[in-house]
Amino acid sequence: MTQEQWVKQVQSTEVQPGNLTRYSEIELKVGLEVHQQLATHTKLFCGCPPFSGEALVSQREDEREESVRQFPIRFQRILRPSTSELGELDQAAKFESRREIVVKYYANPKNSCLVEADEEPPHPMSREAVDTALIFSLALSSRIADEIHVMRKIVVDGSNTSGFQRTAVVALGGELVYNSGKSRVMVQSIGVEEDAARALRMQLGKGSEGAGEQRERAYALDRLGTPLVEVALAPIEGGSPEDIENAASSLGRLMRSTGRIARGLGTIRQDLNISVMNGSVIEVKGVQKLEQISRVVRYEASRQKFFFDLGKSIASKFGELSIRSLDVTESFKETRSKVLSAALTESKHPRVNAIVVHGFSGFIGKENEFHSRLGKELGSIARAYGIGGVFHSDELPNYGITSEEVELVRKNAGMEDSDAFVLIGGESSRVVRTTDALIDRLRYVPKGVPAETRASTEDGETMFLRPRPGAARMYPETDIPLIQVEKSHLQKLKAEIPEPWEKSVGKFSEKYGLPKQLAEPLLDSDRKNVFIDVVSSTKLGSRYVASVLIDTLQSLSRERVEIDSISDATLKTLFVSLDSGKFAKEAMPQLIRLLAENPSISVDQALSKAGLGSMLRYDLEKIVVDTILQNESIIKQRGQAAQSAIMGMVMQVVRGKADGKLVSDLVKERLAEFLKRISN
Repeated sequence: MTQEQWVKQVQSTEVQPGNLTRYSEIELKVGLEVHQQLATHTKLFCGCPPFSGEALVSQREDEREESVRQFPIRFQRILRPSTSELGELDQAAKFESRREIVVKYYANPKNSCLVEADEEPPHPMSREAVDTALIFSLALSSRIADEIHVMRKIVVDGSNTSGFQRTAVVALGGELVYNSGKSRVMVQSIGVEEDAARALRMQLGKGSEGAGEQRERAYALDRLGTPLVEVALAPIEGGSPEDIENAASSLGRLMRSTGRIARGLGTIRQDLNISVMNGSVIEVKGVQKLEQISRVVRYEASRQKFFFDLGKSIASKFGELSIRSLDVTESFKETRSKVLSAALTESKHPRVNAIVVHGFSGFIGKENEFHSRLGKELGSIARAYGIGGVFHSDELPNYGITSEEVELVRKNAGMEDSDAFVLIGGESSRVVRTTDALIDRLRYVPKGVPAETRASTEDGETMFLRPRPGAARMYPETDIPLIQVEKSHLQKLKAEIPEPWEKSVGKFSEKYGLPKQLAEPLLDSDRKNVFIDVVSSTKLGSRYVASVLIDTLQSLSRERVEIDSISDATLKTLFVSLDSGKFAKEAMPQLIRLLAENPSISVDQALSKAGLGSMLRYDLEKIVVDTILQNESIIKQRGQAAQSAIMGMVMQVVRGKADGKLVSDLVKERLAEFLKRISN
C-alpha cells in the first residue's frame, strides 16, 4: 500500500478502536508517557507551595508580557552542557547550547526560593509526593524499588536553572487495563520528578516556511520544582490512534480517582513515542488535551509514512544525494522580499546561503494530504537554530523573491533546471550553523525519518524541536539522600488504592441523581469540584448544573471558545448569581462565552456588558400582556394554540432576563384570561 492510498483510506472513514488493519499494515507503535502534577502541600525539593493550574487561567498569550510584573526577582544565564562520566556529550544538550539563547528568570519569594534559583542545595524529597507515586505503582501492580535514588537528567533548554531535572524511578513493570477491560498494555516505569519552569515569552521573527527566530527565553520559577508523577507505558503495537487515547484516558482516570493529583489547565502533559515501518522513534512532547492524542498519532503516523515512501523513491533514483552549499548574499543585495530584506537588515553580519541538491527539483515541495512536506521540515529546523524560516526552489518565485533573482542564483551556482536549492538568510554565524543542520537532514532523506523530538500543536500536527536525547544525559544526584521503601509502609498505602472506575461512576451517579451519560464525563472532568460545591451550596438542580459543566462547555469549546480561561471560582460565582435570581438560565451560554473572551471581568461586569439582569415580575407581565394585545388577530384565529407563537415573541424580548418556565406560566395564564374575556 502506498502512502497516498493509506492516507486516503484513513481520511475517508473514521478508524474505530477495534479496526486495526490500516495501522498494523504500517507497523504503528506508540509508547505513552503521562506527566501528572501532584496536589502536594510543598514542592518536591523545598517547602515552597507547588504551582496550581488555576494560576494559568489569566496567563493568556497576549497577557504574558504584563505578568512579569508579578516577579520582583530577576536574573539571567546562558546554559552550556558538560560531558558525562563516560566523556560523552548528549546530542540534545549540544544542540540547545549551539543556539546561544539568553535565558531570563523571573521569581517571587511567595512561590520560589534559593533552591529554584540553584543557589541552595535541594531539601530531602517530599514523602507526600513519593507516597502518591507508590499508590499509583500499587494500583498498576508494578514492582516497587527497595530504594529510591534521585538522578540528574541534563536539560539545557533553559527550563531549569541548574541545567538538569531531578528525577527518580519508583517502580518498574505492571499493567494497565483499558478499552473497558478488553485491552492491556505493560507499564515500563513509574517515577517522580520535578516540573520545569514556566515559559513566559519568546521573541519571534518570520519566514516563508513558518516563523520563529528566537533570541531569548523567559521563565517564571513558580512552577519549577512542582512534583510530577511520570508513568511510561510500553509501546502499543498496531493499535489505532483511538486506542492510544483510550489508554491515556484510563490512566488519567486512575490517577484522578486517588484524589491526590492537581486539577486544571496545564497540570497533565502526555508525551508520545511514535514509529512506523520499524523505523526511528519520534518523541512528541507536550500533548496537553486528551482529545488531541488521536489527532497527533494520526498526523505523525502519516508524516512518517510519507517520508519513508519519499526516501524509498529518492534512494532508488539517486542512491546518495549530491549536496553542496555556497554564499549567494550578493544576489540579494537589492531584494524586494520583505522577509529576506528584514532578516539581512537586522543582522550585523548578513549572509544568504544556498544549499544545492542535484536533480532534486520537485521533491522539497511535494506533500501528502496532511500537508507534510520536506520544505516544512527544513523550515522548522531553521527556526530551531534561530533563523525565521527558509525559501526553496519548489516555491519560488514567491514571497517577494523575483524570477530574476532565482535565475541569478542558478547561474552563479552553476545549477541545472533539475537541481533544487534552499535559501537561508540572516546573521552569518546562525546561517552557517543552520546550513550544516539542513544538509544533515537532507542527507538523511533517502533513509526515511531521523530520530528527533517534536512538539505538538493545537491542530494536532507536530514540529521539530531538537534531536533525541541519549543515555549520556543521566547521572546520579549527589545532594539528596536515598529513600528506603519499607514493606510495612506499602501495606498502609494499599488502603488508598482507588476503587474500579465503573464502581466510582455508579456511586457518583446514585449520590447526585445523575444519568451515567452525565455522571461519567463529570467525574472525569476538571470541573467536578465546581459541581459538588455548587450543588451543595445552591438550590440549582444537579442535572442542570452537570449539563452546563459538560454539555454547554463542550458545545462552546467546539466553537473554539477558550473555556479553560474561566476559573473555577468564576464558574461558582456564575451559578450562585443564577441561584440568587440575577439572570435567567437561558443566558448561561451567553455569559460563559463573554467570561471566556474577557477573563479579567467579574460576573456582575459580564451581566452589565451583556445587558442582562433579572427582570421584575411586574415588567415581565406587562410585556406578556402587550404582546397578547398586539397579536389579537392571531389569537382569535388559533385560540389556545397561539400560546407557542406568543411565547416565542416574548422570549425574543426577555431571553436571559427572565426564567423560561416563569415566562411560559405567565403566557399561559394571561392568554387564558384574554380568550375568556373575548369569548364573553
